[in-house]
Amino acid sequence: MNKSHTIRVGFILPAGSWRGGRNYLLSLFSALQTLPGNPITPVILSGQDADDVSSDFPDVEVVRTAILDRKSLAWLVQKVFAKVTTRDIILQRLLRKHDISVLSHCLRLDGKIGIATLGWIPDFQHIHLQQFFSEQERHQRDREFMDLCVRCNKVIVSSECARADLRAFSPQHENKAELLHFVADPAPVTSAVSLSDVKEKYGFTGPYFVLPNQFWAHKNHRVVLNALQILKQRNQPLLVLATGSSKDSRDPSYFPSLMQYAEECKVLDYFRVLGIVPFPHLVELMRNSIALINSSRFEGWSTSVEEAKSMGKQILLSDIPVHREQAPERGIYFPAENPDALAEAMIAAYNGFDAAHDATMQDEARARFPERQREFGSTYSRIISRFKNS
Repeated sequence: MNKSHTIRVGFILPAGSWRGGRNYLLSLFSALQTLPGNPITPVILSGQDADDVSSDFPDVEVVRTAILDRKSLAWLVQKVFAKVTTRDIILQRLLRKHDISVLSHCLRLDGKIGIATLGWIPDFQHIHLQQFFSEQERHQRDREFMDLCVRCNKVIVSSECARADLRAFSPQHENKAELLHFVADPAPVTSAVSLSDVKEKYGFTGPYFVLPNQFWAHKNHRVVLNALQILKQRNQPLLVLATGSSKDSRDPSYFPSLMQYAEECKVLDYFRVLGIVPFPHLVELMRNSIALINSSRFEGWSTSVEEAKSMGKQILLSDIPVHREQAPERGIYFPAENPDALAEAMIAAYNGFDAAHDATMQDEARARFPERQREFGSTYSRIISRFKNS
């Protein structure tokens, strides 16, 4: 790559409220800004009807197009052309018009677009946890992932676990896999709100844990409810604050059934659902918690684990391969289906918590973050460089 020349790289922002995807791109763009010479200029492609794109990405060029507005006339025309010709001519012309020479982190492709492409497969959850997907959904994911393997120059995966899954899924495309470990931005040092403000707003007191996962079935909230039930029975009740969207498109009944189960376990006083909270509130909650919790049965590369690493917070996390690969310094592992082990980990974290030590660990993590961030950006830049020059 000629480092004096900036490569314009396009990123299609899917419609909808996939907050994790937006946070991923925000962290990647921040990492790219740390590189000398600004070798990569990101350009976001979004639908004309998309909300909050410019406010989420104030320093990034945004190209709006109706072909990304699902079921619009332009979208339908694009799909027909791509299906008939096997080439996505309309998208290709848009990219060339805006001097975009690479399309990155594609989640799907409808046809060849005549420029270099980087696919993105965050995880192969549908293979490992088939019970959470319909047969139709599994087949659709298989088709879309295979299309990425076939059509893209390279395919980004976030973990060695995912790279092994890609190798098993499509051995003939193993050489296309590019490993890119996501690094989450740390919480800002100062916040617009105080802990007392947050406690008053959400109506809780005392020490607490934060479970910052979406309410999706594979996130395994029930093991937390069972652990809270065990602690209550021992007269050692502890408070968990759960944040995130309560909507699971694959299983709309998940959240109501979870809350019904919490009522049956008699732990509603100790499992407080805050829902989607403003980012400054979430920062204050995480910073002042005893620890974070991630009880998930499966992850591609966990955002909450990376947030714990970047913040220097202790985290109690399910003992799954990718969590071991992420290896947070202050991680305490428990078997994903063992509430007794989680209860013991919570008690140990509570009894061993020292506010001064926690503050020191947060300071040290912030000091280490710039190096981790630069490596994130540098790794991505090397990926672009390798396949652009191949």
